[in-house]
This record gives sequence, C-alpha cells and structure tokens, in this order.
Amino acid sequence: MDEYETARKTLNQAGWDVDYIITHCCPSGVQDTFSRGFYQRDALTDFFDEIRERCRFQYWFFGHYHENMVVEKRFVMLYEQMLRLK
Repeated sequence: MDEYETARKTLNQAGWDVDYIITHCCPSGVQDTFSRGFYQRDALTDFFDEIRERCRFQYWFFGHYHENMVVEKRFVMLYEQMLRLK
C-alpha cells in the first residue's frame, strides 16, 4: 500500500477529523499563498491539498520553508521554534 493510501485509510478511521496535522511541507494552495510561485507544486503538496479539503483540523504545522509565519489562520510555519500542543 503506498503512503498516500495509508494516510487516507488512517484518516478514514479518524473520520477525517483530527486536532492537528504535522508535516514537513504544506498543501500546494497554502504554499502558493505565501511563496507567490517561488516553490513548485509536487505530488506530495498536491496530495496535501486533498487532505486540506477533506479533513477537519484545528491547525496544520509545517517547517520546510525556514520561516515563522501563520498562513490563512490555521497553517503555521515553524522554524527554530517549539510549541507545546494541548
């Protein structure tokens, strides 16, 4: 089973409802918002777009882009910073 199908299966078991999502990259649409096309979309970030559309979550944390920023209120880019999740 490929990783995307494993993720879909796990999210199905959770009813596509989670508190937090923690990944290295972020969805393509979010990436486009803050980078204005500097970072290219790929299969993983496009897959994350699917997750973004289907899943209910409070916050999505990611750090690939080496900055600290909140995008669209629920997408949190972290770099050299730690948060305590409750």
